[in-house]
Order: sequence, then C-alpha cells, then structure tokens
Amino acid sequence: MRWQLRLLIAVIALFLSACSEEPEQAIRIGSSPWPGYEPLYLARDLGYFDHNRVSLFELPSADITLESFRNHSVDIASLPLDSVLELIQEGSQIKIILIMNISHGGDVVLVKPDIKHLTDIKGKRVAAVNIPLGLYMLSRLLDRAGLEKKDIELSLMSETEQEAFYKSGQADVVITYDPVKTALQKAGMKTIFDSTDIPNEIFDILVVHESVYLSHKKDVCEVVNQWFETLDYIHENQQDAAVKISRRLGVSESDYHQMLKGIIIPDKKTVKAMLGGEKPELVPAANRLASILQKERLIKDFADVSGAIDTDFVSCIN
Repeated sequence: MRWQLRLLIAVIALFLSACSEEPEQAIRIGSSPWPGYEPLYLARDLGYFDHNRVSLFELPSADITLESFRNHSVDIASLPLDSVLELIQEGSQIKIILIMNISHGGDVVLVKPDIKHLTDIKGKRVAAVNIPLGLYMLSRLLDRAGLEKKDIELSLMSETEQEAFYKSGQADVVITYDPVKTALQKAGMKTIFDSTDIPNEIFDILVVHESVYLSHKKDVCEVVNQWFETLDYIHENQQDAAVKISRRLGVSESDYHQMLKGIIIPDKKTVKAMLGGEKPELVPAANRLASILQKERLIKDFADVSGAIDTDFVSCIN
C-alpha cells in the first residue's frame, strides 16, 4: 500500500504541476471530500475565485492532501490541526490562515451493532484512517477504554477504502469522518465515541507555505475573504447551497444537513480571535493537542504553533 500511495502522489504532483501553468503562477489549493471544506468548492463554482490566480483541486483523500502539501505539489491545503502540528514538528515553514471548522461529533469511532461498550473493542479489528487524526482518535479511544494498542488488531488505510473494507467483513470498528461516517451508519454501524467526547481538540485548518504567503499575500488573503463571502451566500441561500453541496458530495440533502451537525464553522469574529490579537485563542488549544500528541508518541517533539500564526494577517480580512 505504501508504494501505491507514493506512486499516486507522484502522478497527482505531475498533474497539479501541469495544471498550474497559468498566468501569474496561480496558487494551488488542495483539499479532500469533507463537509467542512465544501465552502471552498462552492466559492469556485459560484465564480468567486479568479481562476487566473487560484486553482482548486479535490484530492482523493486526506492523507494524499497532506503528502501533496508536504512535497509542495500544492501551495495551500485544508488539513486537520494534528497534521499541521506534525508539519511544524518536521520543520516545515508554514502559516495558518483560517480556522475552517471545529469537530463536534463529525469525527467518530463506529462499531458493529453487537459492540455495546468501549471495553468491548478489546481483541477487535479496527480500521483507522491513515492520517495523524486517525491515530489520535485511536489513542483517545484506547485511553477512555483503558486499553492499549496491543489489545486490538489495527489496519491503517485511506478513508476511501474503509466502507468496502467494513462491508467485506474485515473490520469491527472504524475510525473515520463524513462522508464515510454517514455511509457506514447506513450500513448498520453505530457511534460509540466521537469528538463531542473530546471537545475543542479537533480543528480543520487552511495552511499555506510561508514562501507563498510572503510572495502572494494579497491572493492568500483573497482566498480567505472569499471563504467568508461564501459562508454569507450559504446563510442567505440555504436551499440552493444545500442542493449544490450535497450533489458535489454525492449524498442526499438530508444527509448533508445531518453531517453539518457534526461540525462548527466559526464566523469571522471567532476566526479573528483565534488567529489575531496579543494572545491568539488557537495557541492554547493547539498546545494542549501538541502535548497529547507528544505524550502518545504521535509526534517526536513538542510542536509550537505560535510561529505559524501571523497575528497581523487577520487585518486583511474584510
């Protein structure tokens, strides 16, 4: 699986490089399917992005988005905060430009119907999404259950593989998020643990390479402003937005509305408070997460998010 992932990333990198040969070197945004990222695609479909300056690509999965950003195949990426901390710990020079959403039940541990209690996962086959978030959720789950990794049979994979893996009878427990979450719930799986059990620990972030941030700051700021303009559109045109987004995700409108219950999309005032001022509110939350990640050996060294925040950036948000 590892060599296949690397080959796929290499092919995607070539594709993105070819597609980015536009006037004035359009900045490339990489993202993957997730309800909390959908305003990016809606902004593109509504014509809010100048296609000569911004290119948006939907990548197959979160792990490929992370690797594409890591190897500079994309300039901006939507990533969970734990992945951002991993990049910081590796020495990547990056800037956080937006808090996209806060998980409030959207990240889940699903189980077969016969599993009733957390302790019942002992000895079970667990399929976790192969990004830091998957391992983090697993760590928090095992901690709550009073178990260790040796007490389960763990398989790591892309979220795109999880539904088929479960339906083929190879998993008892799945650690995932939407739209896979909704599909597996329809297949009979039940939630036993989710991000409401660990509030304010899982954030999705829009992050940019520092070199691109410095050379294309106006365009980077415009991306963020168009995000908020799109949120206004969604608020003012709820039915039309729901139709467009659910169709793109390949789910029903009712399923899409249910997915939204699992996340909080912060408004402009909240984002400015989290990324601006003398004491950005994201810092203590990120430090708490970094401490947990280090304790659980998901990152080697503590990752200080402060250097990835330019508190002056929020002044460009209209």
